[in-house]
Amino acid sequence: MGDIDCGGRIVAIIEIKNGNPAEAIQEFLHSMLSKELVSAVLAPQEIPSGKTVVQTLVRDPAKLTSVNPLAPVFGVNSARIISQMCVAEMTVNAVDMVVDEQPGEEQAEPSEEEQPEQADGDNQAREQEQQTSEQEQSDTGEPAPAPETTDEPSGPAPIAVVLKPCEVRAVVELAKLQQVNLDPFLIIAVDCWGTYSVQDYAAKVEEAGQDSSVTSDFLKQVTSGNVPDELRGACKMCQYPVAAYADLTIRLIGEDIDKQITVGAGTEKGRELLTAMGLEDAPESEERKAAVAKLKESRKQSSEPDELDFLETISLLCINCRNCRAVCPICYCKQCVFDGEVFKYPLEKYLGFSEKRGTLPLPPDKLLFHLTRMNHVAMSCVACGQCEAACPNGIPLGRLYQRISSAVQAELGYEAGRSLDEELPLTTYQEEELSSVEN
Repeated sequence: MGDIDCGGRIVAIIEIKNGNPAEAIQEFLHSMLSKELVSAVLAPQEIPSGKTVVQTLVRDPAKLTSVNPLAPVFGVNSARIISQMCVAEMTVNAVDMVVDEQPGEEQAEPSEEEQPEQADGDNQAREQEQQTSEQEQSDTGEPAPAPETTDEPSGPAPIAVVLKPCEVRAVVELAKLQQVNLDPFLIIAVDCWGTYSVQDYAAKVEEAGQDSSVTSDFLKQVTSGNVPDELRGACKMCQYPVAAYADLTIRLIGEDIDKQITVGAGTEKGRELLTAMGLEDAPESEERKAAVAKLKESRKQSSEPDELDFLETISLLCINCRNCRAVCPICYCKQCVFDGEVFKYPLEKYLGFSEKRGTLPLPPDKLLFHLTRMNHVAMSCVACGQCEAACPNGIPLGRLYQRISSAVQAELGYEAGRSLDEELPLTTYQEEELSSVEN
């Protein structure tokens, strides 16, 4: 890791050695952890076979050698992991809020007989404190010392979490939905050109063998302007290759990643960490802005029109396994209505349902499940595509949900994950909203 003098300012630069940006990021994270600026690092780590990466919480700096945030594979949206790490705290906070809001019993006013006794007790306590203070002063000849104070920060250092832009956007939405507390975390966003499915990545690792790196080959390809055809469907249409919010952003797009990449701070927490490392956040170059805009435009032009019929596709292919719910970072309900007794039918019900129309497609309620889920997640859907990856029948749920959620968000002038300060539309009211629907 190095620095550069930019108009008298030292800015954060990660120098690339041996043409290996992943290794340079490892050193950057190692510096944070070894200096105890963070208490741990949550980042994608290669498994021994190298066929995929898994999110791993690292406490020992020496164990960061297998961390690879640049591996073009996406097995899980880490916002879901962060939400699970916060579940106990957020549950306690929710219970406390409910208790605070409930009207409590009014405390009875002390009777006239009790008031003098209470006053006498308070006076005796004050007299005792004064006598103690005078005794200390008489013993030393000096006033009693004031209680010691410390300027050291309370609590452990934050946990650094290294995330893709769609993961950051999901974290932002979960924070607004009271499912994540951002205080214990330092959000580090890494630019993303896209990813392969877990299966395709593993196959490429096998094909490459020991003498090649899938990550290195991928970076060479995308930096030269050639986007692989095998990218996940969600990545091909993604309009968010960089994160709008993060404490720190590791910038790759528009950078000469064979030589160096820059680190930018988006929050005071991020700036404080770079200051503690002796650095300042780097300004965003015009080359980077142009490269990001070009990538977004190319994805717009290459995106195929989605003509899938939502209702027909779900009715034909869905088996109601609910894998999409299990992997979705925005599906956060602790108890899903579809797991309750109301959807557990006795045999007589099945016969009754089928009698009305003569036939009953099974399993039941699959369309109702998706319509309910869409209603719950559309406003905060970040189109990460994990629902599509988890579907055993290959339903293009990523495209289906993205089409509907983007239309809903556009109608309300909202963008999921854009800002922590942007209130959820369902928690606010604007007189002119939904005018197109009314008309």
